Amino acid sequence: FHTELLPQFLFFISKNPQRKISINIQDIPVISHLSRRIVLLGKTGVGKSAAGNTILGQKVFRSEEGPISVTSECSEAHATVSGRSLSVVDTPPFFDTKMKPEDSMTEIARSVYLSSPGPHAFLIVFHVIRFTDQEQQILQMSEKMFGDEVFKYSIILFTHGDWLEGEPIEELIKDNSKLRDLIDQCGGRYHVFNNKALNNREQVNDLLQKIDSMIEQNGGGHYSNQMSEDALRKQGCVCS
Repeated sequence: FHTELLPQFLFFISKNPQRKISINIQDIPVISHLSRRIVLLGKTGVGKSAAGNTILGQKVFRSEEGPISVTSECSEAHATVSGRSLSVVDTPPFFDTKMKPEDSMTEIARSVYLSSPGPHAFLIVFHVIRFTDQEQQILQMSEKMFGDEVFKYSIILFTHGDWLEGEPIEELIKDNSKLRDLIDQCGGRYHVFNNKALNNREQVNDLLQKIDSMIEQNGGGHYSNQMSEDALRKQGCVCS
């Protein structure tokens, strides 16, 4: 057991007395210089939770195709992938009809604290074919919640890559100026997943390399809890 994690574990227990927790000692992350903390953002039905499973190489997040969300609160999972200790936080979807907007935004914002001291990468998940005005709103809402700093740490992750049927994603991006603008807002960073190919680790390794490059561009840093609090304060929220 990693004794340095004990205070964090006890703090979590004290703050969540009603939540049942089962822990496999092997699932507790090892502190290393190659740790990577990732937060998934997106709307219902885009394959956000499935993307988390693809990254981790195992089905840990509940995922179902359809217009109704199965994720109502943030959840976190860990795995060692390609020599990196990964922490992945799945979040409730934007525009969730089963939650009040303020409750949904509060829970999504909590993802930063679950990945304390802050995520290295926000993966903003889009369906590779279904691009609507809501995708544009997602970036606007992300900026309101996390501040404009969030885009320094963001990558657009397209899912359902098999729907491209061999067509390069660049052709799709070239033909859609609004989509290009969103990608430019995230520093030109994007990646494509086929979540049906859970065993295709090359697509995961390529994503992790893009995250590594982004971290290097950010001077080895990550988005921080303080950035989140500053953004919420700017919106008039009181941070406890």
